Amino acid sequence: MVKKILLGLAIVIALLLGYVAVQPPTMDISRELLIKASPETLFPYINNSKKADSWMPWSETDPEVKTTYSGPEEGIGSTSSWTSPGQMGDGKAVVVESRANQVVKTQLNYTKPMVMSQLSEMTLTPTNDGTIVKWRVTGEQPFIGRLFCLVFNMEKTVGGEFEKGLNKLKSTVEVN
Repeated sequence: MVKKILLGLAIVIALLLGYVAVQPPTMDISRELLIKASPETLFPYINNSKKADSWMPWSETDPEVKTTYSGPEEGIGSTSSWTSPGQMGDGKAVVVESRANQVVKTQLNYTKPMVMSQLSEMTLTPTNDGTIVKWRVTGEQPFIGRLFCLVFNMEKTVGGEFEKGLNKLKSTVEVN
């Protein structure tokens, strides 16, 4: 009887791992929001690491995070590095592309709790009513990350954080 239970358990685990193995090896999560401000007003908040950190939700998510800044204050090379014994772990964000009032791309490299890289892209699209701000993150999804996604819906979790951040940016910019 024990052998049958162990065999059944082994089959279930093998099927689960097989399912994880065939999941897409990349992730792509994005959210967008219309903000009643011009691209020129919004651009400094996405092109400057310190200003970007003022509206991003991470410090609320993990109040133990400690952030340092290096490189130029804004544009290509603007860098924020963080460390936390909590949820955020350790990592670094470096602006790798900056086109005035249009787009900022940031390379994200995490070292703890696991090694992972992502590319964050913030685009500004002017409309008659303001600017559509789109926040998108793409990256490789290692096997352990895909396994983790069986338990946690990353699209919903990370997307929800993006929504919080975009709404904070909206309230910051529309008030000023």
